[in-house]
Amino acid sequence: MDRTTSIIGTLPISLSDDRDDDDDDEGEMAMMTTAGGERRSNSVASRRHPFVIPAALVVFVALGILGAAGARAAGSAPPQAVADVEKTGVWPTATPESQGLDSGVLADMLEHVRAGELPLHSVLIIRRGRLVLDATLYPFEPDRLHDIASATKSVTSLLVGIALDKGSLTSVHQRVSEVLPREASAASANPDPRRERLTIEHLLTMTSGWHCGVEPGERELAAMRKSVDWAAFALALPMWAEPGSKYAYCSVNNHVLSAIISARTGQNALAFARAHLFEPLGIKKSAWPADPKGRTHGWGDLQLRPHDFAKLGYLYLNGGRWNGKRVVSEDWVRQSITPHVTIRDGVGYGYSWWINTTRKPAVYEMVGRGGQRVAVLPDKDLVVAFNSGGVNTDDLAPFLFRAIKSDTPLPENAEQTARLRQRLAEARQPPPQASSSATNAKPLPEIARTISGARYVIAEANPLNLGHVSLTFSARNDTEAHATLQLFDGEFTVPVGLDGRPRLSSTGPSGHPIAAKGEWISPREFVLDLDTIANINHFVIRMQFADGQGGQGSQGGQVQLRIDEKTGELKDLPLSGRRSR
Repeated sequence: MDRTTSIIGTLPISLSDDRDDDDDDEGEMAMMTTAGGERRSNSVASRRHPFVIPAALVVFVALGILGAAGARAAGSAPPQAVADVEKTGVWPTATPESQGLDSGVLADMLEHVRAGELPLHSVLIIRRGRLVLDATLYPFEPDRLHDIASATKSVTSLLVGIALDKGSLTSVHQRVSEVLPREASAASANPDPRRERLTIEHLLTMTSGWHCGVEPGERELAAMRKSVDWAAFALALPMWAEPGSKYAYCSVNNHVLSAIISARTGQNALAFARAHLFEPLGIKKSAWPADPKGRTHGWGDLQLRPHDFAKLGYLYLNGGRWNGKRVVSEDWVRQSITPHVTIRDGVGYGYSWWINTTRKPAVYEMVGRGGQRVAVLPDKDLVVAFNSGGVNTDDLAPFLFRAIKSDTPLPENAEQTARLRQRLAEARQPPPQASSSATNAKPLPEIARTISGARYVIAEANPLNLGHVSLTFSARNDTEAHATLQLFDGEFTVPVGLDGRPRLSSTGPSGHPIAAKGEWISPREFVLDLDTIANINHFVIRMQFADGQGGQGSQGGQVQLRIDEKTGELKDLPLSGRRSR
């Protein structure tokens, strides 16, 4: 699943992994540059997904922060910075002013985030190889892994490049049917000569020609995940267009790339990355789920620490070199950030990277749902990395623009440096509890005692795999309850703040804690707010309790649920449950 928000821009385009939302851009067209240089118009997936993309990048230019002065070529980072981060794996720090940024403006940004209760988890700014802003915001915890969502696609692309460099693959023009012959045989019952012309490059550029991502949402991804062999399912998809002729955002493409890495290297993408990408960059912690055949999810779900997420952008800023050694070829970096498809004016798509096409050198980004983003600004020798739970980072753009004052050091500002340090310390703490009655725990309604501890079994199949839910209240503690949910692939019991402040669980999906709060908004309706934090999803579950059909225990015997997900994954999902005990 994936849905993104831009750092700065407001141009909608499809960046979803697994979505069923419609968009009102029904007539959108993209200009596609073919291998022969021909320009063709073709309908694009952006009309299906209400996402905001790195056309944002165009705004970097429009607001004037990308002056030509101070630009450098890839691979020419200051020697001391290279020695520090690339040898130790740890970012060297510097004051913002020493790198031409204004501490006061960065402090303003953190105040804006806190005042607006924006679900920003982390923001890093690296300039000239030095970390000038390292903000971790509650309830995210420093040094935790964070889902990077569809920014994973850029990592899968990078691994394809490394596999090519090592000779495991011979060319991006290799036919997929030749690389995965067993899986390709699954399409023999529905032959189409266009499938035989599908290449690795078509997968990298979202031009596979499969009937995937052509209609609202990414239903093909959801269907693939229910199949026995995901890659075989993908290669049997019906064709929609000649490969290379039309763009459609289809996450299935990237999972086939992961299958190719597994087939040709003898390792799945995670093992291959740990050996040939993460280890050289000093990335010690990572997680990446796999399909039933052991192939990692090529389209999303990779988890990295924010400091390590930023390293991927810095690797590309330096042309694929790290610590004086080549990690991926400079040619691959160049091809990855070259627009092979023009989505619309100013926005291109390379080998699973988003690109601003209005400048040379380009501004390029890794982008994922909910505000996961690494932006590389070569003209400013700058990398910005965001992790969040659904922030529209457009709100933060003006602060970033104002903070970049110069390509040379500014005078140190002790007062604003101290203010920034104070705001960074505050950001790691829970917001102060308001004294108004709005944040005080409300008296429990009569139904709370009746349903407390009861398990409600969900009747319908659903995308969350929500199997059952229960709430437990205590007469001795009216500020905290507990919720137990069978969610995704596990069962979790989490504390729930009833006083307006979320409580952190000890564990949750993928081992990450959940922040939960809730309140009774009527005598029979409870609203449960579940923020999975590093897993990005933020659910609001409205639970309306009703009596059953007579008999003992019929009071509160049924529950009707309506579920929303704040980053856009779900909208008003209706479910029903019946009390089992």
